[in-house]
Amino acid sequence: MTSTGKPVVAQEKLESDFQMLYNLKAAKNKELQSYDDTMFVVTTDDDKKFIAKYYNPLFTNREILEKILETLVHLEKFNVPRPVPQISGDLLSNLKDSSDSSEVLGYFVVYQYISGKTLGSEKKEPSFWRKLGKMVAEISEKMSEIKCEDYVRHHSWDPLEAIKTLKQVKEYFPADKVTKVDVNSVISTQQNIQNILKEFPVQLIHSDVNEYNVIVGEDGEPGIIDFNDMIRSYRVFDLGHCIGYMVEAQNCNLEVGRYVFEGYSSVIKLSETEISLLYDVVVARFTLSISIGNKDVTLGLANDYVTKCVADNTRFLSQLSNLGRKTFNEVVLRI
Repeated sequence: MTSTGKPVVAQEKLESDFQMLYNLKAAKNKELQSYDDTMFVVTTDDDKKFIAKYYNPLFTNREILEKILETLVHLEKFNVPRPVPQISGDLLSNLKDSSDSSEVLGYFVVYQYISGKTLGSEKKEPSFWRKLGKMVAEISEKMSEIKCEDYVRHHSWDPLEAIKTLKQVKEYFPADKVTKVDVNSVISTQQNIQNILKEFPVQLIHSDVNEYNVIVGEDGEPGIIDFNDMIRSYRVFDLGHCIGYMVEAQNCNLEVGRYVFEGYSSVIKLSETEISLLYDVVVARFTLSISIGNKDVTLGLANDYVTKCVADNTRFLSQLSNLGRKTFNEVVLRI
C-alpha cells in the first residue's frame, strides 16, 4: 500500500487471489489507470475477461461497498458491472499482508467485464441519447426498490452537501472565466432546492453519470459503469447530472440534453416542480466540480484527468450560463 492508501498488487498476488477465491486461472492481465484504487483487466485461461479491483482502504468503507455491490446485483438485467461471487458466495474480501494480520490493506472485488468503450465525446444519433435517458430512468426506478434508510454517506459530490462544500472551496471558482455564475447565488439557490425537494422521497442514485461512465457496447447500446459514488438523494439529480455531462461532452449541444430528457420521460414522469429545478441542478453540479477540481490544480494535487476535466467543465459552464435558463428550458425541456 502506498502512502495515499492505493493498494500495490504484484502479478503473483493477483493470480493467487483469482485461483484461491474464484477458482479461476488468470492467464494475462493489464493494469488500468486509476486514481485511488488498483484495477486490472484479467483474461483467464478459457479466454473470459473480468475486471479485478483492489479498493483503497483510506477512501472505502466496507459497509458502503457492500451496499453498492448489493445494488449492482439488483441491477443484473441492465448493462452494468455485476460483481462475480467467490467460491464462498461472498462478493468481496479483505486484502491483508497475511491471514493472521488484523490490518486491512484494501478490499478485493471481481466484476464481469463489459465489452465496449467509454463514450467520451463521440457523436451519436438521437436514438442513442434517448436510450441512455431511458436507461437512467429504468435504473433509477430499480434503485428506488432498495431499502436505504441506514445508508449514510458523507460525500463531497452529494448535492445535499453542496452548500457546505461550496462554502469551503468557492475561492477556487474561476469567476474571471465564468462571469455569469456567482457562487454565492448558487449556494443560495441550492438552499432553496433542498427546501423544495423535502416533499419528495429520497432513494439511492448513481450520482455521476458522466461521459466517462457511459459505455458504448459492441452492439451500440449504452451501459453505465462506476457506481462507487452512489449516494442516497433525490432522483432528479441523476437526470440533471446526466443531461449536463452529455451536453458538455457534445460541445454544449442542448439538443442532446433534449433527447436524454425525452428518453427519461418515457419511463419516469417528473413533476413540474422537479423539471423546473433541472437548470439549477446542472449549474450547481458544474460549479461544485470546477471548484473542487481547481483547488487540486492550484495546490498541485491534480492529475492529468482532473486538470482536463476542470478546463472542459469551465468552458462548458461559461457556454451554458451565456445561453441562460430560458434557452435551456426551451431547448431541453420544451417549456
